[in-house]
Amino acid sequence: MKENPQYRLKSSPKLKILVFLVFSFIFCQSLSSQSIMWQKTYERNTQLVGNDACQTADGNFVITGATSIASHGYAIFVMKINGLGDTLWTNTIPNAPDENDVASVITATDDGGVVIAGQNDTAWACKLDNSGNIIWHKKYLLFSRFSEDIKKTDDNGFIICGYVNDLPISAFIFKIDSMGSLIWDRTFSYQFLRVFYSIAKHDSGFILTGFESPSIGSPNKMIIFCVNNQGDSLWQKSYYFNNRSSSGRKIIKMNNDYFIGSGTVDSSKGQIAFMKIDMNGDSIFTRRFPVNGRDNYFNSFAVANNKLIFSYARDSSFGLANSYGLITDLNGNIINQKVFTNSSFVWGALRGIVPIANGDILFAGTGQLQPSARVIYAVRTDSLLNTSEYIGVEQISNNVPKSFYLFNNYPNPFNPTTTIKYEIPKDAEITIRVYDLLGREVFSINEYKKAGSYEVKFDGANLASGMYLYKLVVGDNTNNGGIFSDTKKMVVLK
Repeated sequence: MKENPQYRLKSSPKLKILVFLVFSFIFCQSLSSQSIMWQKTYERNTQLVGNDACQTADGNFVITGATSIASHGYAIFVMKINGLGDTLWTNTIPNAPDENDVASVITATDDGGVVIAGQNDTAWACKLDNSGNIIWHKKYLLFSRFSEDIKKTDDNGFIICGYVNDLPISAFIFKIDSMGSLIWDRTFSYQFLRVFYSIAKHDSGFILTGFESPSIGSPNKMIIFCVNNQGDSLWQKSYYFNNRSSSGRKIIKMNNDYFIGSGTVDSSKGQIAFMKIDMNGDSIFTRRFPVNGRDNYFNSFAVANNKLIFSYARDSSFGLANSYGLITDLNGNIINQKVFTNSSFVWGALRGIVPIANGDILFAGTGQLQPSARVIYAVRTDSLLNTSEYIGVEQISNNVPKSFYLFNNYPNPFNPTTTIKYEIPKDAEITIRVYDLLGREVFSINEYKKAGSYEVKFDGANLASGMYLYKLVVGDNTNNGGIFSDTKKMVVLK
């Protein structure tokens, strides 16, 4: 019996491509939601401090803090890592003699850069581009300012809050434009001290939290301030947690309410807590977490995927401070709690929390290793705080790379942009080409580069979903391979 030709299944190039794209899409969907878990410390031949972190427009992360400088105290330190924790670049921003510059807060900008602010004898702010180059670095005639939070405003400016480190200690808030020029500055005094720790947007302007105290030895009251877009006070409220000393440390807006991560005291022990308030600053409810006989020191707080995320340091039975993560539902019911530091650490403090789109969480801060090395410490967990074992120290060096290397792009899969990083140990002409699976070139760049580490931002907005190949050729701008060549795969997922 002959087969009817009209029912014969023919294998065509178009059918093969369609089948490949379907399987690629299913594979990418699974890969894009997969958690990436790791713990790393970053050290160099100086002391390092990590204070805050953010995710940049290219999907990578920037951690900022300070590094010790011989005879100069501390200078601003900034480093960029990819989603696997690999270092992409570092930058030390020199300070003037007899000055200590410490970057304490950071926010991402729409153009892929970051703006940082921090502590010095005067207020300052600095913008870096995607590669860590300084765009502007401004100091303001606002003395003894310690910056505690920074947010981008709707007009592409930035709002910074903190406190004046001089008696009486006063809270401050000031605004700068997109080029770092000062627009206005406001201070708010109290009888003895007042501090702003955090700021968020409000329908009337901005809402801030912190604490105040009327005199030495008096309990601290958590404060909530609302100001208009010019920084003028609209209203203020204060709270104790069960008549105990309290401070608002981080305020985050969710829908029409706010969550405030807080540090308080229970029977002389430090305690982690939070308060939910409405738009008028009125308390909806508060929750405190048991101390179990040990001091718990608030480090940071975030809200993501209908969960509250805390990081804190807790005294151990040996007088050391272990670094913890805590995750709860929106009512404060504990979902999971993890201790991150191990016997390699004297103490750890994870002051930056970055929720990631796939549900993962990045914690970043400072750790002290035995016997005395202070390092930047970072942990990436899944949505329930599970992570890998501590994998040791990554040395940060400004030395020239020892070999040619093409890194895996990150993120991968991506939509629409990803970053391709490479290293070359000597000056050379480099070419990067991107091909589809039919061998058609869809992107190329040819440059002469000095020895060092570099990254290229690739935009796949005009490409169809699927797998692509990217190739680095060093020393020859043809396809012949030059003195070094390597090819890797990446996936566009739309």
